[in-house]
Amino acid sequence: MKVKFLRKPTREELLPQDEFVIEKEVILDNKSFQEFSNLPLRDYDFIEENKELMYFDGLGIVHCILVKCNDFDYGFLVNSSGYSYGRYVAYIPLKLL
Repeated sequence: MKVKFLRKPTREELLPQDEFVIEKEVILDNKSFQEFSNLPLRDYDFIEENKELMYFDGLGIVHCILVKCNDFDYGFLVNSSGYSYGRYVAYIPLKLL
């Protein structure tokens, strides 16, 4: 098992703070998912095609897509804020959904 340790974290960094709504699930093949995992700041067609679904509403709720692969037990919540790359990305274990 792996975790991400934060150096001198604040409470806000340790505990989830953002409410979210998953507007769509995007299922990638293994190779594409690993590429996104390694290079989330690259432009991706699947983000470009869904960017109208990703925004912050007036209540502070993050509307995002869930990027996942059937070979992994985790995914990424992505809000591109109108761009074609993962401008805001959060790791999430799928069992929490």
